[in-house]
Amino acid sequence: MENIIEFEHVSKTIDTKCILKDITFTLPKGKIVGLLGPNGAGKTTLLKIAAQITSDYKGCVKLNEDAMFLPDYPLIFPELTGNEYIRLLTDLFSITLTDDELNQLLLDFSLQNEVEKKISAMSLGNKKKLSLMGIVFKKPTLLLLDEFISGIDPINMKAIKDFLINYAKKGNTILISTHQLEVAQTFCNEIMVINNGEIITSNLEMKEALSQNLSLEEYFIKLITGGNYE
Repeated sequence: MENIIEFEHVSKTIDTKCILKDITFTLPKGKIVGLLGPNGAGKTTLLKIAAQITSDYKGCVKLNEDAMFLPDYPLIFPELTGNEYIRLLTDLFSITLTDDELNQLLLDFSLQNEVEKKISAMSLGNKKKLSLMGIVFKKPTLLLLDEFISGIDPINMKAIKDFLINYAKKGNTILISTHQLEVAQTFCNEIMVINNGEIITSNLEMKEALSQNLSLEEYFIKLITGGNYE
């Protein structure tokens, strides 16, 4: 299976602090991959390197497709309406959307009744859905989402999950950092755990552990604490 991105022995240091240490992994097409880890584990730095936002690192990153990065809070213009924001992005990226394509996206994200509002008047969930919809205008093959699902109510969460699952089925890949274990367990095809800048488990190791009647929460705590989780 063709890989969308490959990390080979990637390390990142800021001043004297090691943020990432010898990270090696590949992401194939058509997967939703959860990046689990506590605060300060290196998740955001890893995603920014994958998105080529951060270039000062050691090692090699091979990005074989186009990628788009979304931070944990939507960086969109509060005084614009949803429709004005959509027009801004399509003009900025020189994207032509048919009415049918736009209407389908609005329907997918349950935003058809929201886009006349100013963004400042939208809920956090709708702001996040609008920002996600905006980056998929470019149809990136790799979506990098940084704690994007935090703070979202269940209804908006379902719309986002359903969209991303269908997006992955088209051969695209989503790498999403989160500390919401239940979301990762029910939503992601594969999971990586990062702690202190290191990937500390593979998906195969996790499957073997979970098959021994450990919950994902128990397994995660065991990994992070070195086994002292009882």
